[in-house]
Order: sequence, then C-alpha cells, then structure tokens
Amino acid sequence: MHLTRTSRRHIPTFALYGEHKRDGAAADPLHIEDIRSRSRKYLWTIATHRHVGLCQCVYVSTGAVTRDLEDSRGTFTGPVAIVVPAGAVHAFAFRAESQGYVLTFDLARLLSHVETSQQAQIAALFALPRTVELEHQEPASSRIATLFECLLREFRQPEGFKSPVIGWLASSALWLLAAHVADGGAAAGAASGRDELARLWRFRQLIEQHYSQHWTVARYARALALSATSLNRLCRGLTGSTASDVIQQRLMLECRRRLVYLPMSVAAIAAELGFKDPAYFSRFFRKHSGMAPSEFRHRRETGG
Repeated sequence: MHLTRTSRRHIPTFALYGEHKRDGAAADPLHIEDIRSRSRKYLWTIATHRHVGLCQCVYVSTGAVTRDLEDSRGTFTGPVAIVVPAGAVHAFAFRAESQGYVLTFDLARLLSHVETSQQAQIAALFALPRTVELEHQEPASSRIATLFECLLREFRQPEGFKSPVIGWLASSALWLLAAHVADGGAAAGAASGRDELARLWRFRQLIEQHYSQHWTVARYARALALSATSLNRLCRGLTGSTASDVIQQRLMLECRRRLVYLPMSVAAIAAELGFKDPAYFSRFFRKHSGMAPSEFRHRRETGG
C-alpha cells in the first residue's frame, strides 16, 4: 500500500473525506468513525485533501499507517495519533488490518466543553500538524484508546451527536493527548503555563490571519498587548524559536504547499503571498530551504 502525491492541482476540500458539504448546510461540529468503515471503501487509501474549518485526530491503535502531512511523509505503527489542524493538507494509506478511529471536529465548539483553564493545552496541540507515537507509552495510550472507544459507542447511540457526552469524551481524549505531548503525560502545568499557552495560541491565530500581509513582530506584539521582547521570550520558551521564526515557518509552509499542490506560476504564488516581486520571493525561499522555488517544485514532481 502506498500513497501517490497530488501534484500541482486543486486540493479537494471535504467535510468528511468523499463528502462535500451541502450548500448552506453547516458541517457537523463533531463526528467519529472507525478507520475501516471509510478507508475500506477507498481500498485503504485516503487521497490528498483538506478540511476547512474542521480539525482531525486520527488514532491508529494497531496496524500500520503511511501518512502525508503537509510536506512530510512517514510510516508508523500503532498506537499513534496524527494531529491534523484545520486546513492542513493530508493523506493516509492504511493496512487492511489497521484499526483505530478518525475524529473530525470544530475546535471552537469542542473547546466549549472544556474549562477555560484547560482550553489552551488542547488548542496548542492543534497549532501545528504533528504525529504522536505512543508505543511504550502506557498508561497514556490505553487511556486515550479507551476514551475513543467509548466516544464511538456513544456517537452510535440513537441520540447521536445531540448528546453532550460525546463532547465531553472527545475533549477528554484530546486533553490527555495534549498533556502527554506537553510534558510526557503529566497533568496540566501551573496557571502561568496555561496563560502562556493561551498567548501562543492567540499569536498563531493572528499569524493565520495576517501571514500574507507580512506583519512585523512588533505589530503582532502590539495586537497581543505585549512587547516584542516579551513575545520573543514566550516563543522561545514554548517552541524553541523566536517570534520571527514562528512567523517565517508559517509563511514557508504556505509557500511549499502552493508550490506542490497548485498549478500557479512562481510569480503568481509570490504575488498571492504578499511578496513585492518574484525575486524577493525566491531569495526568501532559498534562505529557508536552500534551493530556488522552481527547483523545489521540480524535485517534488520528480521525486528527486
């Protein structure tokens, strides 16, 4: 089983894979299903796509999965959790024996089931695409798997998604996963730590809105009621990178995404992403990747 990359074409957008949202209809705020129920219909391969406004957590309890997540590919064996933020480009190839769950949800709606003091940790989990390997991570993996199993069972009850129980179970599973990622499975940190996570989340939300406008660190800091020094200290403490690095990483992600998936010229991509001219875009891209945009695109298309 292998994945074939979608290259230089429109990236399909789904509510759930293979299902387009009806005109005027809102996507379900939370949906869970077992891996086999959908992937079996597509011969175990879920092709390149994304979900606008919906996050996903794919939890593989047993068996193997090959995943494309933005510009990264890897093969993993369960237990493993794959975190897909809203809008992230992704694809999966499962084995016939693979088992697990696919949770799709509106992050803002899901966070309404969680106390304010605990929201930031779950939000931070979905700040970036990531793969969380849970092999040899007992009891965390067992607790998370049990919650997903209970969530699927509750979701299939006659009252289905109308029950508040599924929101509680989903947020509990994701909180455990977020806690494990944050500090090896320990409980949430002190209030000051939660406040810092909340500030980082707000910073990333602002970046999502303004990365193509090339805001400066100082402008982001003002919007967050912080000094540039405080914003840099926050980012270094939680990500290991400066605020400028966090901004540039998001912009580079979008550059790579468009070069790989969209049939646009380099000049058109540069203009859409707010660069003054193609030459400036090329210098920026080469600085952060070590190659020109056209070379990067060629290598991805040829597998070089």
